Amino acid sequence: MGVQYGFGRHVWDINPDHTATVIMYDYLTQTFGIAGGTLGRIAFIVFVVGLLGTKKAYRVILWVLVALQVVTNGMFIIILFVQCPGHASAIWSQDGKGKCWDVRVQAYYGYYQGSFNSATDLYLAVFSTYIFWNLNLKLQVKMGLVTLLGLGLFAMVASIIKTVQTRILAHADDDPTTATISLDRWLYIETYLVIITASIPCIRSLLRPFGRQTTGTGQSTYELGSPYAGRSGARSRRLTPTVPGKGMMRISDRNASADDISEWDGTDSDRVDEPAASKKSIHVYV
Repeated sequence: MGVQYGFGRHVWDINPDHTATVIMYDYLTQTFGIAGGTLGRIAFIVFVVGLLGTKKAYRVILWVLVALQVVTNGMFIIILFVQCPGHASAIWSQDGKGKCWDVRVQAYYGYYQGSFNSATDLYLAVFSTYIFWNLNLKLQVKMGLVTLLGLGLFAMVASIIKTVQTRILAHADDDPTTATISLDRWLYIETYLVIITASIPCIRSLLRPFGRQTTGTGQSTYELGSPYAGRSGARSRRLTPTVPGKGMMRISDRNASADDISEWDGTDSDRVDEPAASKKSIHVYV
């Protein structure tokens, strides 16, 4: 809609009556971009909590990240629309009727918001690497799992570039209908990369037949199950761990994929009887 009214063209080349409308759509563009990236990161964090949050400390840190994502990015959206108190339309009408904050407030907070999102992407990649690298798995399995869960580094790079572009917010009045083009582009590149990289680890689960719980070799599999989700659903297999105070994950190296991480397993007597030749899994205590 913004492009139809002239977004991307110099302010002196479009109908003066459309200038305020173009700027308004630009603000909405930034709002949806910020919200999309935030929801994508939260979704991935929740995914990681269920997959790797086997220790209370890990779960606490990850849930704190969720809260900080909501607060940090939510505050930026609020700042976008309250920088002219009592006269919100003055943000895009620029009629001088409203007294607005210094434009550097929006720019400086944008630096913080972008830096925090970049740091979050880096932490999630490093956290996943740390967890899997310390497990007794084949190198190719480790590399596969680390790669799947570390793809957020691409989103981090886009976030850094977008953060650098935030400087334009401090002097966008020079040509408001073209000033934020690069910022908006990288904002949406970042958002889509967050969504894509957070979704890739789950692709195999979507491609498999619904309700399928065993492989062709008879091996039981649980698609990316939570290691502590035994209290929900009939598919849960949370049983008493063989080592007091520790939970046990059963990780298959059959296809070196993150979707073969199973839920809590129990003692040998509690496991499903399967042919020994068909099982290629290891038990890892965490």
